[in-house]
Amino acid sequence: MDRHSRSSSTASQKDFKDLPKVVLMVFARMIFAFLAQGIIALLFFRNVSHPLQAAAPWWPVYGTLIDVGCFLLLRHWSAETLADLIQFNRKLLFKDFFSGLKMILWVFPLAMGGIVSFSLIFFNSPQPPEIYQPLPFWAAIYSLTVFPLIWALMEQTTYQGYALNQLTALFQHKGPSVALVTFGWGIQHIALPFIADWRYLLYRFLSFLPLAALMCIVYMRKKRLVPFITAHWLLDAAGVFSGMILPTILQ
Repeated sequence: MDRHSRSSSTASQKDFKDLPKVVLMVFARMIFAFLAQGIIALLFFRNVSHPLQAAAPWWPVYGTLIDVGCFLLLRHWSAETLADLIQFNRKLLFKDFFSGLKMILWVFPLAMGGIVSFSLIFFNSPQPPEIYQPLPFWAAIYSLTVFPLIWALMEQTTYQGYALNQLTALFQHKGPSVALVTFGWGIQHIALPFIADWRYLLYRFLSFLPLAALMCIVYMRKKRLVPFITAHWLLDAAGVFSGMILPTILQ
């Protein structure tokens, strides 16, 4: 084996030492979600009959703990800063923002298509279980103003900005990288929030898979993360408003 082959093999082995932490990052948000819901249930709802279920509506509030956990992992494991991971470019900010607005035109129908289709399959109704529920005023305002932006920023950065790019570099193929990230991104939703019902869990997992796959594929072509963050932020804010704020107003 010549010097070049030995150095290439050593570099490859060194790169694949990073694989476990990248794979762990794919599932980190789900793990943090389970932990956060369990901690909130233990601290605030241990005296009720179903503490995990009682904690579930609060996930847009404790969801920030998930984002903090992922931020700390990325800061420790990634050689790039958060700004680098999202490919932030001040000169392209307005262009990226308006690209995100246009992206809603296909993200929203695809998301709703998955939600309605799998709701029909598992619940015999196009109306899915509501994951955003009325909360006290301060929590509702937090869920509308703070949660969607931080959540969109860290979720897209975790799955696309970090995991998808790292896996593609390690595997040297887009297919396995897209498949793994799509699976991890989809399975995350069983813990947002976790409810011990097999139909709900399958519905949450499967309904997001088509959108997760397409977002990975489109990102691999465009390599601009801010439009995805923008679309995700606005759609989550709309979801909070319709599921949490509007019912309170109409009461």
